[in-house]
Amino acid sequence: MKKEKTNKATVVVPASSANLGPGFDVFSVALKEPTLTIYAELRDDENIRIVNQGSYASEVSTNPEQHSGAQAIKNLLEDKGIRKGFDFVVWVDIPPRKGLGISGAEAVGFIYAANHILSLNLSEIEIIKYAASAEPGMHLDNVAASALGGFVITLKDSLLNKLTARKIHPPEDLGFAVIIPDIKKTSTATARTALPVNVDVKKHIEAAARCSLIAYSLAKDDIDLLLEVVSYDPYAEPVRADTGIYGEGINRETLMQEKKILLERFHVAETISGAGPSRLLWFRKSENQKTGSERPIDEAVKLVVRNLEKHGHKAVSIIETEPSNVGCQLL
Repeated sequence: MKKEKTNKATVVVPASSANLGPGFDVFSVALKEPTLTIYAELRDDENIRIVNQGSYASEVSTNPEQHSGAQAIKNLLEDKGIRKGFDFVVWVDIPPRKGLGISGAEAVGFIYAANHILSLNLSEIEIIKYAASAEPGMHLDNVAASALGGFVITLKDSLLNKLTARKIHPPEDLGFAVIIPDIKKTSTATARTALPVNVDVKKHIEAAARCSLIAYSLAKDDIDLLLEVVSYDPYAEPVRADTGIYGEGINRETLMQEKKILLERFHVAETISGAGPSRLLWFRKSENQKTGSERPIDEAVKLVVRNLEKHGHKAVSIIETEPSNVGCQLL
């Protein structure tokens, strides 16, 4: 059956958490909540117009020169030689500059909608490539998770000069608590400048081993191993913590001590979401059924919140969610 042409589309895009544990620029996961909903309509001229609505509408630019979705669309249209424009209405329910992949979700949603409206038949990897073209350093992790859903492993293959992204279905018993603090982050690009150029060999070996075990634990649905190996990043998180990106007064020692206590006392893993400052707490749902007493994850959240407050910060939002097995999709 021939597909009926349309000049409109509405898509919903999941938020994402990237840089999972030691998997800097490699591992990411789509989240069931929060999401972006994007309405797109084709224009006869070449202009890109954006209107924001929703919880965080006022905090996100509508300037096409600054908006990641608009930049991604421009790159796509220029590459395909298409002289058209779009009107976009975005329901912004992913908080910006909190490490939950809003810029990647914007870019994925815009590309996905344009692909449908223009009947471009882009492959999954092409959607990821065009969406990532608007990201600093064209890193793939956030956009891949928002595009595909699930846990995603991405690779920029310098030997074969190609992009690779593979989805792993998330364990059904895995839950997340997202703690969003009032800490202000300038930008992901700025956070990347804190990273050192050279990596210690021992840290590289540990990171490679942990990444391998993360992939193994996901493939085998071994949540206990996953919580254990994802908790520690020997490279990016400690360096960024010492620069104050995760909050003034929070350094590698305080962060690593918190991670260890959460794991040993509550069987909860903690990772920084993306470039921060949000915290992603991982837990087994079957161990945290609601009863008359506090669940371990509730106690874990309280500990993290108290530690933030000790350093003059507050948690502005706490979201209990889980991995989304579904990426960007048409409504």
